[in-house]
Amino acid sequence: MEIAAAAAAKQITINTLAVGARLVVQCKKDWRAAVVSAVLEERVVLQICSPSGRTYRKSCAVETVIDTSGAIPFLGEGAWREGFARYDSRW
Repeated sequence: MEIAAAAAAKQITINTLAVGARLVVQCKKDWRAAVVSAVLEERVVLQICSPSGRTYRKSCAVETVIDTSGAIPFLGEGAWREGFARYDSRW
């Protein structure tokens, strides 16, 4: 019972992030960098960077649970470091 309560206390929802907070989001093929652009009553809007240089928006429910890897919050499942999108191969 105590373990379940401790796990529930560690869960962070996406609405706790401030506007401008950065996180890593899992997309269809890879993991991408994202920024919280708006926190509304029913949803949170993310700006996600694509490797082509464009950005697009995605909205999530305020109850969406995010995980953390050290100080980096991420939204998705699996190992994000291996599948992180390369934005510019020259660097």
